[in-house]
This record gives sequence, structure tokens and C-alpha cells, in this order.
Amino acid sequence: MTETLEFLTPQIIYQDEDILILFKPSTWFVHPPENPRHRRGLKRRTCVQWLMDVENIKANPIHRLDVPTEGLIAFAKNKISASKLNAQFKEQTVKKIYHAVIRGWLKPDQGVIDLPLELDSTGELVPCITHYKSIAVIEHQQCIQPKFPTTRYSLLEISPQSGRWHQIRRHMNRKSHPVIGDREHGDSRHNRYFRETLAIDGLCLRAAELSFRHPTTDRQMSWQSPLTKKWQTVFALFGTEPAQVFEQ
Repeated sequence: MTETLEFLTPQIIYQDEDILILFKPSTWFVHPPENPRHRRGLKRRTCVQWLMDVENIKANPIHRLDVPTEGLIAFAKNKISASKLNAQFKEQTVKKIYHAVIRGWLKPDQGVIDLPLELDSTGELVPCITHYKSIAVIEHQQCIQPKFPTTRYSLLEISPQSGRWHQIRRHMNRKSHPVIGDREHGDSRHNRYFRETLAIDGLCLRAAELSFRHPTTDRQMSWQSPLTKKWQTVFALFGTEPAQVFEQ
């Protein structure tokens, strides 16, 4: 049975001499924000600092997760491992699986979103590819938008091929199926319904599984994120279990 986390603090999922896999809770930064104005009071709520303070481990994150997104992050403990892992991410051979709740029923229920997105730094359009499939759908007898007497939601499994800023969130928004709880790209009415009526707060997006070749042994390895109380509630809402999801 998948473990349910009682406390929303980082958790080491795996480590050896070369790599470390960490569970990042939502609201935690991977490392201090680049903007100095946003760093005040946040130093002790970053995964990098937590590893140093609590575990006495100095490691470098190989990729990022948005602050409101929970899930797995890979760290390298030395330069050689960092270089080899960075190469795998650049070559897009790392397998990343996310779970997301979106507004509506996405059609077709399995497919690829091939839609360029703007770089956060320059605004330049760059290729972005996101694979998705619907795990489960629900329909509530709740009128949130006047033109629809009911409201529909989907639980998706998502695999981004590229790794751009807010890629999943922006792709879903561009397809008119925003991720629930997304304050920047989402729908505030549905966010409020989940928060106030369904008692599911925050961004409904988790980095659920991470797979890559070990930088030293070259062995293919895979890890699954622990199950938080929030996502236990989400899976129950859709009438499914995490074990069933990963078996599909």
C-alpha cells in the first residue's frame, strides 16, 4: 500500500553515493528564488537548504518543480553525476509522469499536445510536447458557469517530453482545460469550488514518477512519489487508487 505522508516536509526517497531522490511538498521551493525580493523568510523552506540543515547533505537539483507542485526531484551529489544526469534530461530520455486534475473532459482522452510556448526569459517561441491520457472522469450536478448545468473534471496522467516553464499548466490552459488550483493560468471559479466545497486546496498537479539510468551503474531506475492526504482525497474523488493508475 502506498504510504500516506502525515507531515508536509521533504522526504528522502532514495540516495546513494551519487544521486538523491527527494519528495518536495507543495509550497516549498527547490532552491532560493532568483529574485532577491522573494527570498526573505524563505531560506529555510527550500529543499536545498533542508538537505543541508536536516541531513547534512550538499546536493544539486538536476531539474525543478514549481512551488505549488509536489513530487519527486533528482539531485546529484557530485559533478560527474550531475553532468551525466543533465545529459539525460537534455536528450529527453528521462521519464517523468505527472498526475493532474483539469476542468472538463479532454478529447480525445489520450493524445499529444504539440504546441510551442514562450520562453519565460525572452518570450521566444520554442517547441513543447506534452503526452497525456485520461485516467478517470467525473461529472457533478453543480452549475459553476451559467452556460453549463453541470461541471466536469478529468484526472490525467501526463508525460512532458520537453521541460519548459509551467509547460503542463500552460498547455492545459491553451487547450481550455486548465489545471485545478492554478492561480496563474487557471479558472478561479473552479478553483474555489474545489477549495471550498470539495476541501481540496492548492494546485492539483504532482510529479508522480521519475525514471532514468543511474549515472554510475547505467541501471534503469524508477521511483514513485509518496501519497499525501491531498492526493488520497483526489483519487477517492475520482473513484480510483494510485496502484490502479500506475498499472494502466
